[in-house]
Amino acid sequence: MTRSFFRLREASSPVGDVERRTFRLDCFRFIFQGFIDAEFKTYILVMAIRVFNLSDKAKGLFSAATHLGQVMAPIALNFFTKIYPLENNRAISALLFLMSLAIIMATWTDQGMIFLICIILAQILYKLTLPFVTDIYNHNYPKIRRGQIIGLLFTISSLSGVGLSYFIGKMFDRSMDNYRLALFLATLSALICGYIFLKMPNGRVVPQTSAPLFHSKLSILFNDKLFLLILFLWSLMSVGFHMISPLRTEYITNMRHGINLSNSDVTTLMATIPALTRIFSCFFWGRVFDTQNFAVMKILVNCCYLISIPMFFFAESFSILVLSSIILGLGYTGHLTAWQLWVMKIAPSTEKLGAYVSINMIVMGLRDILSSGLGYYLLSKSVPLHTICIIAAILVAISTFGFVFLIKNPRLR
Repeated sequence: MTRSFFRLREASSPVGDVERRTFRLDCFRFIFQGFIDAEFKTYILVMAIRVFNLSDKAKGLFSAATHLGQVMAPIALNFFTKIYPLENNRAISALLFLMSLAIIMATWTDQGMIFLICIILAQILYKLTLPFVTDIYNHNYPKIRRGQIIGLLFTISSLSGVGLSYFIGKMFDRSMDNYRLALFLATLSALICGYIFLKMPNGRVVPQTSAPLFHSKLSILFNDKLFLLILFLWSLMSVGFHMISPLRTEYITNMRHGINLSNSDVTTLMATIPALTRIFSCFFWGRVFDTQNFAVMKILVNCCYLISIPMFFFAESFSILVLSSIILGLGYTGHLTAWQLWVMKIAPSTEKLGAYVSINMIVMGLRDILSSGLGYYLLSKSVPLHTICIIAAILVAISTFGFVFLIKNPRLR
């Protein structure tokens, strides 16, 4: 597969040994990253509901934990560049090793609160790797085909996620006591990913110029108006999406909402269908990112969310739920591609990339911490799910309208 891909791309620009080796290792790594992503996005919440019977507020913490990791990522960046300097790949491996320890602790416990703390810690550690991974991508993959490479890698992770979804869904239908095996798979996947990173090129330490003080990073927001505007519009979309996203699993899993689907149906809607959609759309979104205006890409992503969110919560049949999941998977694939790469497109120079990545993660992390728990908070205050759905859709619509005015901006081409 890697040979075929690079033969197709040789005509546009030469492929170096570093790019080729990184891509081959990434192809193997993304198999196991697909396992980890599937665990955190779907099965952890199923365990919280059907094994530990956690409260709405506790379940909201699961959704917020990933975004807390985004806020803390600049701290990890500063630690591994100034206090305890480590190369990119070694810093990532260390974080993934700690993450595997946290998950294995969750495997051993029968206490809901300990399970909650361990999984939150694991999610935070997983997100702390992002600035180091971004730096590796920035130096190892050329700009001309970076989006298409990431799209292909997400296809691989989606294929592994499909297989895992089917396996875990059947396993949970036999007995929810099998949740320990699912957690063990996540632990093993984290260790394998950490080992692969040790073998990956780009063992450089992120320059200290890419990890300035917080007030220096914050000045970027006021000096770069386009960056600030994109963060604002993206925030509107994300508040709407993240406040409703965990409630999709809640809606079809918890019997109090009147649906209470089987574990197999839950994994089909929440994991298998979105993963299959990613498989068939990853390369499309990568191509869009490489060749089209970024604002156009965000409008397309937002429209997918705008259609799928109300369709899911107002569905009257399982087939409509399936269609909603397909559209959501299409939009989320574009979202993932844009999230991994958009700062590289807008940052004025490579030297400032680290600062742009850091402020992006801080702002979006703080926003997503609040929005992820907002849906469960409103639900705990007896706000109907359909009302929360409408609020989310309105926020996404406002964001979409704002991006229309950015289409002609030359920096987004």
